Amino acid sequence: MTDGRWSFEEIAPGEAHRHRIVAEVYSTRSAFQHIQVLETESYGRGLFLDGRIQHVAADEYIYSESMVHPAMLLLGGSCGRALCIGAGPGGVVRELLRYPGVGEVVQVEIDTSVIDVARDHLPHVGTEHWSDPRVRLEIADVLEYLTDEPGRFDLIVNDLSEPLPGSPAAEVFSVRSVGLMRSRLSEGGLYVSWCGSVGPRSSEMAARIGAVVERVFPYAYRYVTHPQSYGTVWMTVIGSNLPLDPLGVGAAEIDRHLAERMTGTLRLYDGVTHHHMFNVPKDVREAVAHVDLEQPIQLLVDGGART
Repeated sequence: MTDGRWSFEEIAPGEAHRHRIVAEVYSTRSAFQHIQVLETESYGRGLFLDGRIQHVAADEYIYSESMVHPAMLLLGGSCGRALCIGAGPGGVVRELLRYPGVGEVVQVEIDTSVIDVARDHLPHVGTEHWSDPRVRLEIADVLEYLTDEPGRFDLIVNDLSEPLPGSPAAEVFSVRSVGLMRSRLSEGGLYVSWCGSVGPRSSEMAARIGAVVERVFPYAYRYVTHPQSYGTVWMTVIGSNLPLDPLGVGAAEIDRHLAERMTGTLRLYDGVTHHHMFNVPKDVREAVAHVDLEQPIQLLVDGGART
């Protein structure tokens, strides 16, 4: 993961992104993955799993806000039950709890070590969300949990780490697994998943994850953000059983919705940002348009990050 005092993460064939590491705050190997908390020079403290960046303090808000607030807008700011898959340190959970109209948030995380590390070493995410009475933390495999869970959810947010071969996340991104999640949604419920990088040479994973959602759901809506610490534009997808019109709500109306339905202040998301996110550029639309889901995915030239 480090080459001298720099991180090294390949994001496309012949392309990598690096952060200068000023300190290793914590490192452990759980039953599932290598967990590191590293202090970066430019972006502060961050979480790295199996050598790949998950988030850093300076722009964690970009990812967390973009995973939650567009879907909550489309749900009208109300959600009886939400399921967060993975979600590690809980930034997505934190953003959901900004809405008084959210009744219960279930976070299902397979690796309890990630939760422990977050509590002890990632204060920028906060820990208040885990003490909120609306939150229930389940340490479990999400597919086993959903097989046994009799209830339905109004929102499912897939916040797992990358589905690298052999990782606990790999199966969760399959057509079968996303179909299971759809079966656990209420009629008007939404499924949200990050898709990944959509740089000129790094769109394969994003295209495939988006294509899975399109195969499972009758309606799918992609949008983009730019977490600078990832070194690339990032795509997210919403799956729905019902037709939606993400661009049919004006910027001023979105701002009123946030003021009326949400507590606290956002750093990224508002009406203008929403329209920017859903107006996906032409080259990105073309890059993710045609995918053969029968072919095995090749995420990177060497299959992962250099360690």
